[in-house]
Parts: sequence; C-alpha cells; structure tokens
Amino acid sequence: MKLIVTGAGGFLGSHTVKYFRDKGHDVTAFTQDVRRNLPYERFDCIFHFAAFVGGRKGIDNNRWLITENIEIDRITFKWAEEWCKKIIYPSSCAAYPTYLQEQPNTPMQEDQFGNGKTFDLYGLSKVAAEAMLKTLTIPAMVMRPFTIYGPGQDLDYPIPAIIQRAKQGECSVWGSGTQTRDWIYIDDALEVFEFLLYKKEPITTNLATGKAITFKEIAEIVFTLIHGVEIPVETQNDQPEGAGHRVGCTKRMESLGLYCNTSLEDGIRKMIEWSRE
Repeated sequence: MKLIVTGAGGFLGSHTVKYFRDKGHDVTAFTQDVRRNLPYERFDCIFHFAAFVGGRKGIDNNRWLITENIEIDRITFKWAEEWCKKIIYPSSCAAYPTYLQEQPNTPMQEDQFGNGKTFDLYGLSKVAAEAMLKTLTIPAMVMRPFTIYGPGQDLDYPIPAIIQRAKQGECSVWGSGTQTRDWIYIDDALEVFEFLLYKKEPITTNLATGKAITFKEIAEIVFTLIHGVEIPVETQNDQPEGAGHRVGCTKRMESLGLYCNTSLEDGIRKMIEWSRE
C-alpha cells in the first residue's frame, strides 16, 4: 500500500514508518509542517501523528501551543478527505472525562467518551478531533492510546527519564508515585496499527492492556533490572504528576482479536538495552 505518516520524526511516527517499510509498503515519512506542505498526491492511508506534545510539563506549560493541534488536525483531515482513501488517527485516553481519571482501577470504556470535562487542553483537543473525524467522507480508524512507551522515546516521558535517573543511582518518580497508568509497549501498538490499516469499516477502540501500574512500581522494576537490587522509591512532590489514574477497558480490543502481549518487565528491559547502545 501507499502510505503517508505525518509527524514521522517523532516517537510514534518513526516507529510506524520503519514497521510498514519493513512490511514492504511504500511509506512517505512526512516531517514538515502539515499546515503548509502536504503533498498533492494520492495515498491509500494516512497515519496522522503530527501534533504538539512533550510529556507532562510540555502539556502543562504550553497550553496555547497544545490547542494548535486542533488547527493541525483540521487542515490534515480536510486534505486527507481529498487525497487519501482512509485515515488512522491516535486520539488519547486524556480525552476521557476527568471523573474517570480520579478513580483507581476504573477501566475507561469507549462509550464513556465525551461524557464530561477533560483533564487538560490536550484531552479537549482530542475531543474536537474526534468530532471532526465523524464528518469525513472517508473511513476513519480511531484509537485511544493509553501510555505507549519504547526505545527512541525522549526524556520528556516517564520511563526514559526514570531509566536515566536509575542509571545514575537514583530511584525516583515525579509527584506522589501513586498515580497509575496503562503501559503499552510500542511493538504491541504497531500490531494494532496494522490491524486498523486493513480494516474496512470505521471503528474506535482503546489501545490498552487493562492493567493499572503505579509510577512507583515502574521505578522499582527499572532500578531492579539495572542494579539487581531494590531500594526505596523517592518521590519528587514538587514535580507535576498529571491525572491520578488512567487505565483502559480492553473488551472491544479483545472482541477484535487484539491483545498487548509484551510484559512490562520485558518492555522496560528492551528500553534499558536500547539506552546502552
């Protein structure tokens, strides 16, 4: 297939380009500003990853930059409707209502989307994006990823930063460390992307494991894998920790035959090995 990946220089985009090129597809890795330079040629599918992101501080400290994502999406969706046969779009678990992110071990279900205020402007921008996608005349495959991690992710994100600190002998996390996330290894995410590429009917699904893991647990796993011993986790309470709890319901994924099979320990081990290269 002839594919185009926006945001191809980022974490998700670069992995997606490599994955589908290795599968024999003709992939355009688009790294330019989509607001000005999208090509006038036809594609079978667009993976639209171009966005302003940047971890917790990037979101909290750049609220007006984050809202530019709405314009980036609008321009890309309009272009895709004319030049692409379908679109695959990563929404976000951040788009679910805040009240669901305050309750521990409460898996968020796809049909709960839009039923309340979002935690931040990033989540709100994803609500706007999904509303626009519903108006398109081409099939839109929407996934709501929870916390994807893997090799190549920069230090703005939790696990790479925790690994770096652990290599320096520090076992620490931002905030209380009791906040939970649903951690998905990048290889599992790419398999879901491939499923969506071949699916004909529009669909919206979570991208999740269904397991809520605290940041403290992540730090403990990282430090033990690097040093072979456990030490108490230090908390940096002067740093932001974001939403309290985010875990996804996997019933729809499972009904589609989709699973995230990489264990957290194996995924983190691969990241540590990559960081040593």
